Amino acid sequence: REFEAAERALVHCQDYAGIQFAKRVQKLDSAQLQQAEVLAHLGDFEGAEQAYLAMDRRDLAVDLRARLGDWFRVVALLQGGAGAGDDALLKRAWDAIGDYYAERRRPAKALQAYEQTGNARGLAEAYYALEDYTGLERLAASLPEGSQELRQVGDMLATVGMADGAVVAYTRLGDVAAAVRACTELQQWAAAVALAEQHRLPEVERLLARYADHLLKAGRTI
Repeated sequence: REFEAAERALVHCQDYAGIQFAKRVQKLDSAQLQQAEVLAHLGDFEGAEQAYLAMDRRDLAVDLRARLGDWFRVVALLQGGAGAGDDALLKRAWDAIGDYYAERRRPAKALQAYEQTGNARGLAEAYYALEDYTGLERLAASLPEGSQELRQVGDMLATVGMADGAVVAYTRLGDVAAAVRACTELQQWAAAVALAEQHRLPEVERLLARYADHLLKAGRTI
């Protein structure tokens, strides 16, 4: 009867979203669940969560927090009562927490979150922001071959002059030309020539000529 009265009031106020909510809640077969849904609708999210948990409906509490974007609470709820099928949501939550910290320029905290999921993009950006280039090199060596994130890692390592790490990233990506280019840009001519010869790239002769010119200018020979 209370729902019927509420529905009449909502009709009078022309609150059509509220009318649909009232109709939906009326169909629920549990008074406790109805109460929890009303609390959530009214913005009492703490009360709604506690009501869900009191009914042993952690899944509904998790769903509520996920809809609110409260990923810290999602993690706490999932880890406090993990169930089958939660892995994807837990990963999504940790990645969102990593993004939260990254956007606020707190890379150390972002790194901790991304480590929970192995988010390669997030890890690369966090390592780079922390100037942890050894971490970037480890990431380059650990990512699956062909992973597109290897290009990002290679670019970062090349930018800070770490040719060896960049070569690892680009070659594991399958882009030997990028590895050779990084070596030439960083004046690592011997490495560039060795790579080109090893992979039989057509620019070997051109690289040898540039390498020879570089050595001559330095007063050395091949």
